[in-house]
Amino acid sequence: MQKHLTKGVALAAAAVLAAGGSALAQTKHTLKIALFSPEPSTASIWFKKAKAEAAEKSKGRLELQMFFGSSMGPMPRHYDLARKGVADMAFFQHGVTPGRFPLTELTHAPYLFPPGAKGAVVGAKVAGDLLPKYFQAEHEKAGTRGMWIVFNRPSGVYDSKKPIMSVADLNGRRYRAPTPTDVLMMKALGAAPIGMPATHMAESLQKGTIDGVVTDPMGIFAFKLGGLVQHYTPMFVSVISFGLAMNPKAYDKLPNDLKPMVDAMGTKEAGVAMATYAWGGDPPVFTKYMNGLKLNRVALPAAADKEMRALGEKIMDQRIAALEKKGLPARKVYDELKALSAKYSAM
Repeated sequence: MQKHLTKGVALAAAAVLAAGGSALAQTKHTLKIALFSPEPSTASIWFKKAKAEAAEKSKGRLELQMFFGSSMGPMPRHYDLARKGVADMAFFQHGVTPGRFPLTELTHAPYLFPPGAKGAVVGAKVAGDLLPKYFQAEHEKAGTRGMWIVFNRPSGVYDSKKPIMSVADLNGRRYRAPTPTDVLMMKALGAAPIGMPATHMAESLQKGTIDGVVTDPMGIFAFKLGGLVQHYTPMFVSVISFGLAMNPKAYDKLPNDLKPMVDAMGTKEAGVAMATYAWGGDPPVFTKYMNGLKLNRVALPAAADKEMRALGEKIMDQRIAALEKKGLPARKVYDELKALSAKYSAM
């Protein structure tokens, strides 16, 4: 009798454990992702694809809940949303928190990556190589887990009224400057850099508080600036870096079988895929929008281009020297950035 009773208890316990395991396997886990990018943008569309893939691979157990267009908070706060756990992940821009990621900011160097769509792809490959070596430590020190770093296409000057034909034409012009490097270059040229989130560009152009913006074509499309700018000049040719950061506690709370799915979102390959989708191609809706603009594309004279490049190197030398004084390996990182960019650009 005792033997049968013991066996019955064991079977009942096994049934309870099995039921518990089944319930655990069906538990849904939601990760809240803060995005500053508007929902129609190509960057946001990539995240929608990632959401669908996560749901499919996890059989509905992992949901990526998106908060587009800074709906969780202003763009400069996005990194802190993930750091403090308000969001589980955040798609953020390094340049809006200057000084927090000093080595990562070296990627904002003008003329570092090739122009056009290729620049975004090359940049993501370079960052993928250097993230674990240099940049990851900055993100961890700041309080998050860095997933990847990506870049838009190299930027240019979009002016609302004046065609910029020379370096001297920048004097006195007020531009939204997206990175600390752009700020330094504008000041050196006599322009007035205005710091603001990308989400404020359209309103500022409409009010006339800025004369133009430094951004890439996808920025014009995503934030609907086409009717607000009239002239484009290939100056600065710098990139804006974006990161995907995750709150470590949010990661630790995930069951072990879901963690690899999140890990897969943070690989070099995932970053390159994201940059390729968001900035490396020309979606029909983007092409239609840009082709419909009455935009004067200025052919920058060779002398002006040479002058801008020389100024860019001077500014970077100054920034590197300042970081070296703080004990950071800025020269080493910058040299590796240029070498890797040359390597991937030649492929």
